[in-house]
Amino acid sequence: MNKPLWPYPGSRWWKFDFHTHTPASRDTYWAKNNINLSPEEWLLKYMVAEIDCVAVTDHNSGAWIDDLKKAYANMKAQAEAGNPPEGFRELTIFPGVEISVQGGIHLLAIFEPDAKTGDIDTLLGKVDYDGTKGDSDGVTRKGIAAVLEAILESGAIPIPAHADADKGLLAVRPGTQESCIDVYTVRQALDVEGVLAVEWVDSNKAYPTCVEKQAKKLTSILGSDCHTFHGNAVPGSRYTWVKMAKPTLEGLRLALLDGNGVSIRRSDEGTFDPFKTPAHFITAIEIGSARYMGNGQAERIELTPFYNALIGGRGTGKSTFVHALRLAYGRDDELNSLSGNAEPLRQFESFRKVPKARDDEGALRKETEICVELMREGQLSRLRWQNPGSPQIIVEEKDANGTWCESGSQAVNPERFPIRLFSQGQIAAMAGESRQALLSVIDEAAQVGKLKREFEEEKRSFLTQRARLRELEGKLADRHEVERRLNEVVRKLDAFAQAHHAEVLKAHAHAQNQRREVEQLLEQMRALPGRIEEVAQDLILDDWPSGVFDDASDADVLKWRKKADDAVRQARQALEQASRALAESARLLEQDPLLAAWRKRTDKARADFDALQQALAAQGVNDPQAFGQLVQERQYLEAQLKRLDQIKAERDTLEEAIAAQWQKVVEAREAITSARAEFVKKTLDGNPYVRIEVVPFGFDARVIERSLRELLEATDDRFENDILAMDAAGNPTGGLAFEIAQADDRKAALDSSKKQLQTIADAFGGHFKNYLKKKLERPEFADHIQCWFPEDDLRIEYSRRANGTDWAALTQGSQGQRSAALLAFLLAFGEEPLVLDQPEDDLDNHLIYDLIVRQIRENKLRRQLVIVTHNPNIVVNGDAELVHVLDFRGGQCRVVERGALQENSVREEVCRVMEGGRDAFERRWKRLGRRV
Repeated sequence: MNKPLWPYPGSRWWKFDFHTHTPASRDTYWAKNNINLSPEEWLLKYMVAEIDCVAVTDHNSGAWIDDLKKAYANMKAQAEAGNPPEGFRELTIFPGVEISVQGGIHLLAIFEPDAKTGDIDTLLGKVDYDGTKGDSDGVTRKGIAAVLEAILESGAIPIPAHADADKGLLAVRPGTQESCIDVYTVRQALDVEGVLAVEWVDSNKAYPTCVEKQAKKLTSILGSDCHTFHGNAVPGSRYTWVKMAKPTLEGLRLALLDGNGVSIRRSDEGTFDPFKTPAHFITAIEIGSARYMGNGQAERIELTPFYNALIGGRGTGKSTFVHALRLAYGRDDELNSLSGNAEPLRQFESFRKVPKARDDEGALRKETEICVELMREGQLSRLRWQNPGSPQIIVEEKDANGTWCESGSQAVNPERFPIRLFSQGQIAAMAGESRQALLSVIDEAAQVGKLKREFEEEKRSFLTQRARLRELEGKLADRHEVERRLNEVVRKLDAFAQAHHAEVLKAHAHAQNQRREVEQLLEQMRALPGRIEEVAQDLILDDWPSGVFDDASDADVLKWRKKADDAVRQARQALEQASRALAESARLLEQDPLLAAWRKRTDKARADFDALQQALAAQGVNDPQAFGQLVQERQYLEAQLKRLDQIKAERDTLEEAIAAQWQKVVEAREAITSARAEFVKKTLDGNPYVRIEVVPFGFDARVIERSLRELLEATDDRFENDILAMDAAGNPTGGLAFEIAQADDRKAALDSSKKQLQTIADAFGGHFKNYLKKKLERPEFADHIQCWFPEDDLRIEYSRRANGTDWAALTQGSQGQRSAALLAFLLAFGEEPLVLDQPEDDLDNHLIYDLIVRQIRENKLRRQLVIVTHNPNIVVNGDAELVHVLDFRGGQCRVVERGALQENSVREEVCRVMEGGRDAFERRWKRLGRRV
């Protein structure tokens, strides 16, 4: 990736070829074959290979350096004018030379990019090279140590060329580790303090035994040693990634001091993408019109996707950026989960206020605006926070013209904008009584939110089903009364049927049913002729349009059409005849003697029934129609009972469904605990500092008490003997919460406590019984009790020796030990941006280096870090890619310096601001000594 495509400040990786040759070297393909290769053509080959920095190291010559620099200047001018040569990309030329040293050893010397051919010639003169420039037909009269010292005095960096191969300083005899060069010469060379690196071609080769320990400390780099653009040793075939702020000799020197694994990576070490950025990272923070920052002009800091350090004295505004991020990301609620007197919460509440008077607390103003620009999965977004009195967060995105516009979705949540924000005080609080805040962090990291939503959905389904069950049971409440009434009606009807009138009643009922069927049949017979007539009338063919057929020429088809019309007419006539015949048949059937005989029989049954009714009336029956009414009532009650039977069946099915749904509720709750436990186990596997156990339903009676009181809507101290009793020393001694917390089987204890609440146990006090009785007047309250599960808790232990042994409860540790344990956990997971505010507070120096520094180096490979600190080791040995130095000047907190640690001005600020800064640099770059 070319520099313009990497828009972020701070240190970055540069693709560096340490060893190259031009036609100035007589053993190159171009020189031997007298091929005319222009400097532009040579440069373009390295540009196409995407080399960022190239060291020009011809054999004992710098002849091409000035020509290359001139050619590059012309090419760059064309590019800046909008007409770049095809394949052009920015490239930094490091002038250098490959010197043939006494003894046949080859040695690279790399100069500052502004060096010239004359500087190479001067060095060759100092070392008394006696051969032909551009050739290796001679060597220096001075020995290896003197040549190394001469290179260093010239301000260049010496690097033994292909040290493991022919003419290499550290070459060994085949099949051994015996040095090819005499031991004295090798040791003399490596004793020169300025030797920082060697070019090592084959990483599988061993060092000479005589200097193995010393040689392993040297940085191993790789160059192409290109003599031709054909074959294996061509531009881009072998190179070294170097991390620097800018391509300078000082930056290169410091990177070589850092060595492999920190600021140096060889191309043969496998796949490496130095420009891979996290999915989410902050690109800039801007604070405008705050009380002590951004007045007149907004204070803006731009960030690298990797490790950003914010340093400065007390009261310089470092924590202001952390508070601003918390507001812009809408993460102020995270501090609310801490205990009410927690210092981080108090500081944040003080910061977010708008003071009314000069001496009032508050760091904001009515017009304060905070903007956070961030990259979210490749899309640039901005969070704009404003109006402290009624805070509002506006989500913006850039349109095609690069203008900020409001996003279609204004949702600001951890899923869309993930970030971790921790101050040391916040970490200390989570290590104490605010473990629930830590549990929230675990939930977000383990994506427990989805499981929580599923749990709530299962509970809602359960509560809905329970409400439906109560509704059905309400409808079934009258079932016994319906059965009683039906039995009474049936007994009355049985009395009619069992009397001497039974046959009359049965004959009448039977005759009624027959009469209904016969009348329906006759009605159908009367209607059918008319329906047949309607069909006959519809039998007609459409006329053909006039003029389509000619009487003379189309006589045949017209004759055929007449046949068709005749066929339809005959069918219609047949139907009309059938209709008349059926009507006549219907008339005759109504007069049929057979039907008349049946009518006579049914008429008798009706007459017998009428006589029976008259006889009942004569016997004192007030309602001669009682039988009919009883029949109707029986039918009504039977229908009602049938409906209630259906409801009962639904109720029975629903009860089964509720039992199954309750199991889903339990499983959903257990899934939350399991996900937390699995995440903690995976995260802390092998962690030597801390181990955490997720305890289902908790073990702290006070925490369980708070949850239970919220359920019962009794958040004061009422009913303490029933909920949680305390002794004089404030230790829990009894009550439901105590029983759950102390139980070996918490699930059984929880079920028992729920049952006691739902049934109002006799053991409860009178006031608590009355309270529960009133609450349970709402039947759904019992369901909510059933769905109550105290929150899980965390049992945290730390290693007293910080090595995975001698574990003890975290509560037994010092403030520093507790904070270190929690910090070890929080640094062990996550890929979202991590913001730490003074994580070193309360920590011993050895913990700062062993825990924080090492974790920082691991974390920044996968996530963006923004760390506010007073400790130089965290900045220097944590290898910050970008440092912002803040100070309080002119009544405002300002960023007074920013850059990479390889920049001298930044290092000076670190030493000025941070006690122990110089020691930290010496620890990182021991070879620099007092020059750091």
